[in-house]
Amino acid sequence: MRTEGAVILLVFSIHYADLLYCFWNTGCPYKYLSTETPYNSVRGDIRDSIVKLKGCEPVSLWGIYRHGKQLPSSHISKSMKEAVAIRNYVVTSYEKGFSSLCAQDVENLRNWEFNDSFFDGKQDITEEGRKEMAGLGRRLKEAFPALLNDLQKGSYTFRSARGSWVEKSIKYFVKGLGNKKLNIEDSKAETDVMDPYTTCESYQENVQKNPNISVEADAFLKHSDYLATKDKIQRRSGIDYTLSDKNITALYDLCRYTWSAVDGKASPWCALFTKDDLQVLEYIQDLKHYYSNGYGTPVNKVFGRVPLGDLVQSFEKVKQGGGKKITAYVTHATMLDQIYTALGLFKDSNPLTGANMDRERKWRTSKISVFSANLVAVLNRCEKEGSEDYNVVFYLNEEPIRSICEEGVCSWLEFETKLRPFINTTIDFCEPRSEPY
Repeated sequence: MRTEGAVILLVFSIHYADLLYCFWNTGCPYKYLSTETPYNSVRGDIRDSIVKLKGCEPVSLWGIYRHGKQLPSSHISKSMKEAVAIRNYVVTSYEKGFSSLCAQDVENLRNWEFNDSFFDGKQDITEEGRKEMAGLGRRLKEAFPALLNDLQKGSYTFRSARGSWVEKSIKYFVKGLGNKKLNIEDSKAETDVMDPYTTCESYQENVQKNPNISVEADAFLKHSDYLATKDKIQRRSGIDYTLSDKNITALYDLCRYTWSAVDGKASPWCALFTKDDLQVLEYIQDLKHYYSNGYGTPVNKVFGRVPLGDLVQSFEKVKQGGGKKITAYVTHATMLDQIYTALGLFKDSNPLTGANMDRERKWRTSKISVFSANLVAVLNRCEKEGSEDYNVVFYLNEEPIRSICEEGVCSWLEFETKLRPFINTTIDFCEPRSEPY
């Protein structure tokens, strides 16, 4: 009898513990949603974090940006749209007493409004994405007013990769600068410094379209951490049919894509997951991007060197009395990941694998590859004891990066030593292709 009582008490405790977690009033919901993390959830503020050096003034900015928050692609939106029907089963299971979701979480999910245009697969940025990009331009101008208040023709470069959502992103970034006379260059059909991988046939075939790239992510789907998460989601929802891996992914995407950081509104779909669940699903995405864009595939660092070579040349021209006050490229998460890899940033001592979930890993797409993620370099000209010198400060998502150079400030010698070799980067292994994929 004592044993039976202990079992009943244990079961009751587990069920009661589930009930204690209510997403709607958790206060600090887990906001790291891999590459679909809203920029406002993780960004700094360049106006507050700008590194001010005595005797120095900024003379040039070079930045590469991921596009703003976009609508889900046709493939993803199709799965998400099909998964919306699961909401009815969740509500019904709650009404029958089979779900451990909180009443308010169920009510919020029931009241969530379906927007058919959101799921039409149109390649476009969302209203939040427009605000993200405009905010970037506005804060940059406020941080560097002397440099950006009076941009004349020839003193700037604004260009994006191809794609309507990317091209709209650069337009809103420029709009945020507050100068209606600024011109945006047309996207290039041929190979461009901001996305050289898109016109590389061998890369597309051997990496982007290679199913073996997802081997480690697929292996993790058999790991006990993922299987336990899948079981918890099943029990938490209380629905009477078995959720597939495809269902879990689609529900996770509903949570990610319908979260609004601009309005401060977390998605009611996220109530289906606990913090631990979201961390496990986040790791799957990290594995995918680690191998498709990052350290898991050696060729990625080669592509990452291409825009960094452009950065060096851009600043060298300014040192020589020419160059641009600002260069801004808008591209994709793939390019940002490849640049991090080329710089040796966020590199773990051991490769990420599906056999073990490293909770202390450095490679976190939720912090480095979010919507509107950006890497900005600032060239400063300094006057010291009557002589002129230069240094460079890097910012990631509007916060200084201290790992590239000591204390986050690169002397010109350090900067040139680290990055100048990238000017000679070649991608001759790519077969010529005039149109990007």
